[in-house]
Amino acid sequence: MVKKWLVAPMLAASLLMAPMTDAASSAYFKHTLENGGQVTSPALLKNGITYVSAGLWESSGLRVTWDKAHQKAQFLGWNKKVGVRIGSAKGVLDGTIVDLGGIPFVYEEQLYVPARFLVRSLGGTTVSWNAAQNLYIAQGLKYFSSASASYGGATYTVDKKNGNLYVTAPTGEPKLLAKLGSELYDMVQFDFKKTPKGLVYLTITDVYGEPHINNKWYTLILKDGMVIRQDSVKYWMRYGENVKMYGNTLVLTDGKKLRLIEDGTGKVTAVIDLVKLGGEADTYLVEGMDDDFLLIRPNQKGLLLLIERKTGKQTLLYQKLLDTEQQKYAETNDLPFYGDYLKFIKREGNALLFTNEYVRDGKIYKYLLAGK
Repeated sequence: MVKKWLVAPMLAASLLMAPMTDAASSAYFKHTLENGGQVTSPALLKNGITYVSAGLWESSGLRVTWDKAHQKAQFLGWNKKVGVRIGSAKGVLDGTIVDLGGIPFVYEEQLYVPARFLVRSLGGTTVSWNAAQNLYIAQGLKYFSSASASYGGATYTVDKKNGNLYVTAPTGEPKLLAKLGSELYDMVQFDFKKTPKGLVYLTITDVYGEPHINNKWYTLILKDGMVIRQDSVKYWMRYGENVKMYGNTLVLTDGKKLRLIEDGTGKVTAVIDLVKLGGEADTYLVEGMDDDFLLIRPNQKGLLLLIERKTGKQTLLYQKLLDTEQQKYAETNDLPFYGDYLKFIKREGNALLFTNEYVRDGKIYKYLLAGK
């Protein structure tokens, strides 16, 4: 979707009345993307030049910033930088001053730029101009979408197109840190956790799809700036938090297996088969853990399961903690996802404490561990 570019009211009025827009006529811009998709959007034809909305840069993953006077716009993405100024035939492409082949202007609160330059800046090629239909055709436009966060004086950037993760020191060039293994799409967030013995636990989450029903976790453990362990897991229509560490043990999961990592050394101390413990051929969330228990939830059924680690005994907690009506709901509901809404809060001695996020009754639900 092409976004509208809001400008200050007086500036907008003056631009809308400027002669440069009076001679513009309607046209169309049709282009194919590097992934094979095809888009047709409105354009303007002025003095024999086709202009398109600069919002197409943002659709290709670039982020826009304006100067205080709202005259100069910069569009930034991974390995891509474009700068244009309203009323100027010169612009900047990846650090080089270039001729735009036209003059950017604002019309109906949108910034318009020469189509040929926009295509060039996105790595595409012009195919043809259909004068009978006022149709400008291009192909091969690329994405330059990325997400970044800063931690410990460095900038971490993931190229969303290929999942490559880079780190950039304040005075250095980007260096490849890890390959996440898949494309990232939408709501990407970084979370950094420093462990007591100096490791860094980095979680990158990507929530995507309509209506954002996919939730993918990428977890990496860093030692002295290098990735020593990593994993990833995808959940569908479920958004619970996975355990990151308990005590001095870090936790990595791919939803099928659970690796326990020793803090400081990064050594794998145990591997737990979640599918075997849970009894379902599914992907599992890990919602609580200690030396003597494990709380896991299968993605599909969504019923929180307590596993006693010494004996392997399973307990469906909703059957122990909820009343008959709430049990029935946990077994039959499917919106927004299946299962119960028990949320583990903390451990107090031999008691595990939960809330019920469905009713939000303020009540603390208590389960006593066996043999305590």
